[in-house]
Amino acid sequence: MTSPKLIAIKHHLHHVTSPAMLILIRGFVAVAAGSLLGRILSAVAGILLVRYFEGPALYGQYATLVTTLTLISNLLGLGFDTWLLREGGRDPSLLSFNARRLLVLKFGAASILIGALVVAWNQTDLSWLIIVGMLGIIAESYLNTGYVMFHALSRNGLVAVLQSLDALLVVVLILLLMNWPPQVATLVVGQSIVSGTVLIIAAILLANHWRGAWRPLRLGQLIRSAGFFVLADVLANIYSQAQIAILALFTSDVDVGIFRSAINLITMSFLVPMAMFNVSLPLLSRQNIERRQRYHIIFGIFGLATCYGIIALFGFWWFGADLLRLFYGNKYEAVVPLLTPLSLVPLFKSLSFVAVAIMLALSAQRLRVVMQSIVVILSLLLGLIIIPSFGVTGATATYIVVELALCVFYWIGALYTLHKTRI
Repeated sequence: MTSPKLIAIKHHLHHVTSPAMLILIRGFVAVAAGSLLGRILSAVAGILLVRYFEGPALYGQYATLVTTLTLISNLLGLGFDTWLLREGGRDPSLLSFNARRLLVLKFGAASILIGALVVAWNQTDLSWLIIVGMLGIIAESYLNTGYVMFHALSRNGLVAVLQSLDALLVVVLILLLMNWPPQVATLVVGQSIVSGTVLIIAAILLANHWRGAWRPLRLGQLIRSAGFFVLADVLANIYSQAQIAILALFTSDVDVGIFRSAINLITMSFLVPMAMFNVSLPLLSRQNIERRQRYHIIFGIFGLATCYGIIALFGFWWFGADLLRLFYGNKYEAVVPLLTPLSLVPLFKSLSFVAVAIMLALSAQRLRVVMQSIVVILSLLLGLIIIPSFGVTGATATYIVVELALCVFYWIGALYTLHKTRI
């Protein structure tokens, strides 16, 4: 005779092993395990990059250039990729059509942007590196669209392979460049070539999805539909790059190099929450998903994010200094004091990704933008008040406060959305 408790356990396991949960688990394992090599190679590339510049000063110049390029890339509307990821989960049959629309729109934006930069280069003292670096950013933008298509098609392992190849090529590039004196220009040109090469490979793998009967692209409708996604991406770039930009404005290249080195080490831990987001968003966005299945997916990714964030926190808290010395050498000892407070960031970021997935899946993108706008204002105000007086220490404190505020506001929005939709 089966006891009621055993029946309840079997009933719970039945829902935990539902098709949606199994897809989530398989997809997450494929991305996380497959991306392990890519993450290792990316870490090696980051380490070699810091060692290549032989000190914080030259690395600070490179970091300032990268920050400038990232802010300019807002004009490409990179937030469309998140829209495509959600729409790919909602209606997979329209994935190819939506991807073609997005690529045409990005091509137009990129053409205008490159044209404006060329004019500025001819009429002002704009560095030609901005133009070359922007070509690499454009290639990365198209490549991200390809990655989104692979995720929507549940070909998560292929994304891991391409990302590993990208990181491997960067490692080879830096190893080759180490035979000559370090130069920012040579590295930027090489990275742009690597991005273009991987983009060509991804385009070939997706060749079958570019075909289709001609139909009006309706780019205006696309812009209206994805407008808040683009705005969200612009705001995200502002609050994520604000501390580095303000630090570069008021301090030296050495301070920028020290702060950026610490941030690079911390952001290496963002692989797992990003993988959970890319796998779970298409599942949560499905129109035919049962309420109980959505419930289990949300609690599943929340539990994974919390556990991972706590593990990362203690890992950086206890071993961050050892990792830094192992990876970067003794020239970056000034980075060590920053790692202990920054160890909180992976936990905040992991929980933020879960909240964003919930809001996007339940069509609360406008609410997300409202929350981001508040954080952007907070980020700029704190940065302009604290960083000029306290330098790197102020930038670190501002970065932590911004990530905490973002996590809190995102979860307020997610819980409000869940209550409103009665999920």
